[in-house]
Amino acid sequence: MRSRLFVLSLALIALAAACGGSSDAADSADPAGTSSPTASPTTEMDHEAMGHDPADTADDAQDMPISAVAAPLATRPDGIIDPERIDLGGIDGVTPEQQSRAEDLLRRSVETLPRWADVATAEADGFTSIGDGLTGEEHLLQWDWINGDDKVLDPNFPEALVYRVEPDGSRTLDAAMFILPDEYNWENLPDLGGALTQFHIHDNLCFTDEAAPTVAGLTTGDGSCRPPTVKLNPNPMIHVWIRQNSCGPFAALQGVGAGQIKSGEERACDPDHGRLTL
Repeated sequence: MRSRLFVLSLALIALAAACGGSSDAADSADPAGTSSPTASPTTEMDHEAMGHDPADTADDAQDMPISAVAAPLATRPDGIIDPERIDLGGIDGVTPEQQSRAEDLLRRSVETLPRWADVATAEADGFTSIGDGLTGEEHLLQWDWINGDDKVLDPNFPEALVYRVEPDGSRTLDAAMFILPDEYNWENLPDLGGALTQFHIHDNLCFTDEAAPTVAGLTTGDGSCRPPTVKLNPNPMIHVWIRQNSCGPFAALQGVGAGQIKSGEERACDPDHGRLTL
């Protein structure tokens, strides 16, 4: 039975309280996550309630100090990060090994993910939407790849794809969301990129109880879901953006606001590499 790793984390949904503009307490939320006071169907939640306000995202990034050493990422004419010019150096506390691992994952993602640029191709490969397109970013999950294989952080087997919903309803592939299998938690995360990469969970969403779940609302005050909706396992996950993101290529969402991070950590935002240049 395929695990419903709560990973739907996808950007849809983080409560305003657990999102970008959130308080320090929310940003350092306990792994159990913060709950919203009431549950409501996804169709009734606006961008602000889901913590997905592009204006707030830009403000968050502008408020971060810019390094004089870190270089902005370069993009190709098609808007995708140039894999030949990826340099994530210049961030304090990041070892050469961590930088190399983060660069390698970003490079492989940029080179591999465009095979699913067409949503129809993704659907043919078993990806299904969690129904969060109204946020402006839609996540399509391949549920069999969460626990059904031995691939971790592999761009050839991304557990989720993130598409930007254009005004005309078309989709543009923006990122992958790599969801770790059930055996991972806050205590045994892969040693990836240090301060460059930050995993998060989503523990305040309720889903339909079916083989390919979709988001149905938010948790109640006690953190539970009203039947027949269910909570999914809060597996850690991380986004890798192949296009511009003001908080860098590993931001939780289109900014700093989304999901819950490990207790004691600060919400990561990398405006240095979030600045892109042609």
